[in-house]
Amino acid sequence: MTLSKKMRNIQAMEQQVDLFRCPICTAEMEMVEHSRLVCSTNHSFDLSKSGYVNLAPQAHVTKYDKSLFEARTTVMNSGFFDPVLEVITRIIHEGSKGTPVILDAGCGEGSHLADIVSRLAGKASGIGIDLAKEGIAAAAKEHPGAVWSVADLANCPFQDEKFDVILNILSPANYAEFTRLLKKGGLCVKAVPEASYLKELRAIFYEENVPKEDTDPVGRFAEHFDAVQTERVTYTFPLAEHHLAPLIRMTPLTWGASEEKIRKALQLGLPEITIDFTVMLGVKRNG
Repeated sequence: MTLSKKMRNIQAMEQQVDLFRCPICTAEMEMVEHSRLVCSTNHSFDLSKSGYVNLAPQAHVTKYDKSLFEARTTVMNSGFFDPVLEVITRIIHEGSKGTPVILDAGCGEGSHLADIVSRLAGKASGIGIDLAKEGIAAAAKEHPGAVWSVADLANCPFQDEKFDVILNILSPANYAEFTRLLKKGGLCVKAVPEASYLKELRAIFYEENVPKEDTDPVGRFAEHFDAVQTERVTYTFPLAEHHLAPLIRMTPLTWGASEEKIRKALQLGLPEITIDFTVMLGVKRNG
């Protein structure tokens, strides 16, 4: 019998239930009746109809809505990020042993984590968290068989030293939490945009006033991890006409743009777009 997407998500969560701790009181949790996570002091969190769990006790409103995640799915399915994901997968494969437990901190709609786990040919377990409920809902529906949870990066609902790898792709980091969650010798892999990332869109939307990025993300990363390595990944991606609108929708670069400017960009068209990332690898420090 073929399992439903919901049951595949629930089974994955049951298999990894020892990872969880209550976001309210930090007690251990267990799955009850395949339908809710309950901690030892009786805080209870129901699973959704699609098999994810909301472990962010307070409601949060983010700019990441359903239409944004639909746009992101369209762009990711085009192969837009494939070379970056290939590098990240190789780093995980070379740096971890056995079947690594991977946490994607800020997973969005789950496409990156699902792609990486798939590339590792089943030799990894994926857990994805994000504060945007719409992203986790999309992940649970589109990528069943992993653990998906709405959760706050500042208060991750997981036990200490349970993860072999933490991914942090185009997302804010919480290095104190990452250090707490990683096993001894665990890996943190972070991808940050470089100066040429989406430069064609920047030229249209910002002209001379290009927003300033974090000037030294590698330096800040190196303050928290040992054996830091970096790899630059730069390429141009041919952009089909029907991918430009979802690309504009998904990137924060355009969030403050006027409708007129967006219309101008769509009329101009872009035959290709530049992808430019630095992928950082660090090892959890001892002590």
